[in-house]
Amino acid sequence: MAWRYWDIRYLAVIASLLLSGLSALNASLPNDDAYTYLRTAEIFLNDGIGAAISHYTWAGYPILIGITSLTGLSLLQAAYTLNAIFYGLLVFSYISIVRQIDNSKLTAYLGALTVLAYPELNEYRDMVIRDIGYWSLCLFAIWRFMIYRDSRQFSALATFVIVMIAAALFRAEALIYLVAIPLVLLLDRRFTTTENQLAVWKALGFTAIISALGILAARTVGINIPTMLLKLLAVYEPFLAQWSAPTEITLAAQAKAIFGDFSALIASDYLHTAVLLGLPIILVTSLFYTIGGPYFWLLVFGAVRGMLRWDVEQIRPLFVVALVNFLITLGFLYLTRFLTGRYAMMFGIMVSMLVPVLWQEILTRFRSPETVRALRLLFIVFFSYCMIDAYVTFGRSKDWLIDSANFARTATPDGAQILTNNHTIAYLSDRVTEYDEVTRELRSSDILKLPPGTLIALELIPEIRQLVNQETVQAQIKLLAAFPDTDEPQAAIYERVSPQN
Repeated sequence: MAWRYWDIRYLAVIASLLLSGLSALNASLPNDDAYTYLRTAEIFLNDGIGAAISHYTWAGYPILIGITSLTGLSLLQAAYTLNAIFYGLLVFSYISIVRQIDNSKLTAYLGALTVLAYPELNEYRDMVIRDIGYWSLCLFAIWRFMIYRDSRQFSALATFVIVMIAAALFRAEALIYLVAIPLVLLLDRRFTTTENQLAVWKALGFTAIISALGILAARTVGINIPTMLLKLLAVYEPFLAQWSAPTEITLAAQAKAIFGDFSALIASDYLHTAVLLGLPIILVTSLFYTIGGPYFWLLVFGAVRGMLRWDVEQIRPLFVVALVNFLITLGFLYLTRFLTGRYAMMFGIMVSMLVPVLWQEILTRFRSPETVRALRLLFIVFFSYCMIDAYVTFGRSKDWLIDSANFARTATPDGAQILTNNHTIAYLSDRVTEYDEVTRELRSSDILKLPPGTLIALELIPEIRQLVNQETVQAQIKLLAAFPDTDEPQAAIYERVSPQN
């Protein structure tokens, strides 16, 4: 059939779009980050770019959501549509890079399977996060740079620079890659030193020109990009101050997060040192998580058996990207004492590109019938496990949040405002204007200052359970409903009432 002769990249993109569609259809509730992006998109549609940037400084992604929603989609549908498109671009770019490393048909097919079954990467398909656009555009730019490195064609360089700048609209870290990646050219032994230096200066010069034009163009519509960058950096000023002189309470909390109950055994004079020495544990754990257990242990096996083979010239840009992401992640961790797997995902993606190369080596090295049968079985089990891990969710249902939001919406008139500590209830009930700024923990004053008759929808986290059990609060609230049931409630709906004399 004709489809057998298609480029595997396009078949993989079609598969990716289908997987994204299924993930969106089966998505239970938006992730917490989603509400910030959706609210910023609303502000963009209602009040313009300036207001959106004032609400959320790096607003490229939510603005794009708002623009996409002009097609008639809801904001959430627009976000899922963008996710599907960006995942398609990511898959296309991933396979293209793998083909640059090893230009064989088998490796390309293995690359398609690797990226589509990558558990840690694909678990974000049903999330509304800016990282997906950032990853996909970065990978596309890296692929174009690899072409430029080999051909020195200006068109490939121009694409690399423009697309990487586009990636910076999602996450500013892309600007670091934009400057760091071209330096790889200085180590290219296929060209003379003078040619390499000229290529680097050409890349950096074109980057400077396009960046300057972009800044000037943004100024014409009232966007001050240098100011935005300064605001972004200013977010980390409190962390810098705390890093140099952390409080004992902060250190105790950080030590407990790292060492658990064993933190109580550490003397207070050594808490700071213990935290600094313990942070690498978090870093290593995060890096392991982004690569994923199956891929990591397969690569360890390949390294031990001496089966990891690659062309240093081809792999060098990926090494630079992984190194830069590692340093960014390390700096962020030591500055903020906080880290999620998404921050190190570029590192994991770069490392994972060795998986199809290793599988190609394994499948072609062993040829005896018995070994081939065993390898086929192992291959099927390996990727089946990865696919299940990537796309099958075993978490508990959170329908009680939807039920709570529906109750709040039907029990109050249009335009009424409620008090809640949960983003989902705030968003789905349509009774909280600034639903992205809802805080998890409340104080008694937040409840007591409400006028009688106000509805209070609370997720019953431990702090909230303690709050509603206070006598002063209990006297001024009335329980209306509990979800999923009254025996083991996860959420409760109260009404603010006047205290009885």
